Amino acid sequence: MKLSLLQGRYNPVIISFILLSSLIGKPLLASPGGQEHHPVRNHAQAPGTGTIDHWRWTKITVTATATNSGVLTCTHPSTTITASTSASGTTTYSWTGPNGFTATGASVTVSTAGTYTVTGTNSGKTGSASVTVTSNTAAPPSMEPGNTGPLTCSNPSSTLVMPFGSATGITVSWAGPNGFTSTDAFPAVSVPGTYYLVVTYTATGCSTLNPTIVVQDINAPAVSIASNTGATLLTCTNPSIILTASSTTTSGISFNWAGPNSPTSSAASINATSPGTYQVTATNSSNGCTSTSSTIVTQDTARPTAVTIRSIPDNAQLTCSNANVVLFASSQTAKALFSWTGPNGFSSTLQATPVSVAGNYTVTITNSSNGCSVSMTAPTVTQNTTVPEAVSVSVSDKLTCNHTRVKLSGSSTTAGVTYAWIGPNGFTASDSVTNVTAGGVYTLTATDPTNGCSFSRPITVQADQVHPTGVTISSDGSLSCTVGSVTLTGGSTTPNVGYTWSGPNGFFDPEQITSVVDSGTYLLTVNNPVNGCNTTATITVTADFTECSAINRKAINGHAATLDVSDGSAAVISGLTCKVYPNPASGSAYVNLNAPQKGHVSVEVYNGAGVREKILFDGNVEAGTAYQWVLDASRLPAGIHYCIVRTNHKVYTSKLLIAAGRP
Repeated sequence: MKLSLLQGRYNPVIISFILLSSLIGKPLLASPGGQEHHPVRNHAQAPGTGTIDHWRWTKITVTATATNSGVLTCTHPSTTITASTSASGTTTYSWTGPNGFTATGASVTVSTAGTYTVTGTNSGKTGSASVTVTSNTAAPPSMEPGNTGPLTCSNPSSTLVMPFGSATGITVSWAGPNGFTSTDAFPAVSVPGTYYLVVTYTATGCSTLNPTIVVQDINAPAVSIASNTGATLLTCTNPSIILTASSTTTSGISFNWAGPNSPTSSAASINATSPGTYQVTATNSSNGCTSTSSTIVTQDTARPTAVTIRSIPDNAQLTCSNANVVLFASSQTAKALFSWTGPNGFSSTLQATPVSVAGNYTVTITNSSNGCSVSMTAPTVTQNTTVPEAVSVSVSDKLTCNHTRVKLSGSSTTAGVTYAWIGPNGFTASDSVTNVTAGGVYTLTATDPTNGCSFSRPITVQADQVHPTGVTISSDGSLSCTVGSVTLTGGSTTPNVGYTWSGPNGFFDPEQITSVVDSGTYLLTVNNPVNGCNTTATITVTADFTECSAINRKAINGHAATLDVSDGSAAVISGLTCKVYPNPASGSAYVNLNAPQKGHVSVEVYNGAGVREKILFDGNVEAGTAYQWVLDASRLPAGIHYCIVRTNHKVYTSKLLIAAGRP
């Protein structure tokens, strides 16, 4: 193996990587399979080379070179690196380098200094070489060129001065305004501006620009006239103007004025009070050059014309629905300016200005071209923001299961107000009295349509619509030949609830525990008397009478019995006589009772949900004595009701139909 490197500052860099190998004639070794293998020789790996792994050739010779000696300069900001090989056939090349550089091909262009490695592949053989690219882009040191002075009337040219005569390895040249160039060390110029001394390294092409500025002071001084107002117009705002002459020459200048009414003056400024043409002559004392300038002073004192003022609305009244009154002024004078003043330090520059405070407002209308103005007083702004008085709200009741709708009422002592209700679930209404079905906070807003002022009053509708919880139902068995009645028991975790049973054959019993003698499904209604809310549960009573032909069926002894008869006559059970008539009833209904024995009796009226509506009697009766009680049926809602008679631990039920009653 041989590695050679030739390097010079300005000579091409060639890095050659030559991998030599030779076959050593040794007998071939036979593998266990009968195949021949070449012996393997290990070699230490030299820098920039690979390891020879086999006797036969596995490497190719690759050479990498770089143009421009492998040096990046200002003249050559990039270089081409090229790989080659003496191997025959097709060789592919892949490159790697600084900053993750990768490329393929025999030649690639790079612009970053660093070491680049190429790998050549030819028929399974490979070889590598590296080339190092360096950078030389340092700029020459800065210099300070000069010139012989400004361009003037007496000196129309200036000489550019280089700070040294010559130097090895660099070139100098000049560049300036209007495309000026020169390679002279001390060129003469006649155009003012910035000139650059360009210093360039001949080896790298890198340059620095070193400026020098040639100024100019030639010809007559430029003179101009300016006014203290920025204009040359005499107006109502500016009845006089101070005209001031100035020159770009900062010293040695004298002035001489002429104009209307002979305003001779040698001062820089004069006070102009009359329209006309004013002229000033400026003289440069250093060279005697002169120049003149003039300006025309005009006059405009016309005031705005056709001035009007009005309000929107016309009555200029502030209300709750009209929080602002717009005051509007106008004039036929083009581009008129408007300035309003009013109560509490109010000010505005809008032509149509909104105001929200009652009082008197004044507008000054100004001709913007001359500052002349007129003033006017707007219609007096008044205010009516009285809200509706004595707004009150009330609710008729709280919501329960008995009262699923309550009435909200609102009122105000202010006549003609309108009402608006809002409440839960998007509720809205526009009457003073409305009905609601949901609990929550309702707000009534009363609005006076004459001024849009409103007053709101909230009210909370209480709701107690919780149904009894933890309802249970059980029975003690089934009906059979030997069991004539079954006891049903209801329960609830809600205290102080009422229980009502209903079932086959018109069965009805408002007791927690009842006895039934018929099979079928029984409904238990558990009622919370506080809010009228019900929870229901069902149970099925079964019966088996298949063997009763051989067994005498046990006598029926139910807790509750039905006294209803189809023809309206008195019903008799166990000697007790009861009659409820007329049935259906719409006005008054009567209940007649005759008990077979002395004892305690209660007569009560229930609705179809098992809620007790009326106690007609609760006391002791004599045996064999006829009793009658009157029920005002007109005060009961239409539908099915029940008359319950309790005596001697028995419950007797009569169905009562109310045909008409309280809605």
